[in-house]
Amino acid sequence: MSLTASAADVVPQLGLAARFRRFRDKTLIAVGPNAMELSDSAAFILACVDGQRSVAGIGALLAEEYGIDVDEAVADAADLIGQLAEVRVLDLPNA
Repeated sequence: MSLTASAADVVPQLGLAARFRRFRDKTLIAVGPNAMELSDSAAFILACVDGQRSVAGIGALLAEEYGIDVDEAVADAADLIGQLAEVRVLDLPNA
């Protein structure tokens, strides 16, 4: 599922099948037999997913944390959230 910045009102939630672990300063996520390592910015976005914040809210926090343009941050957050939803790490109940 591809999200765009126009999906800024979507409120992502953590997928029930997803597992997370911090190991040697790396964030690892797994769903079933598939696992991946997240970059620091991707881990930050994932940490902001609380079932309350919208993509726009997460993007605003990302912009503040990394000192980047809010529109760019919302687009980046939407892209990552869409990718994580495709592999069932995140659920998008109101998308």
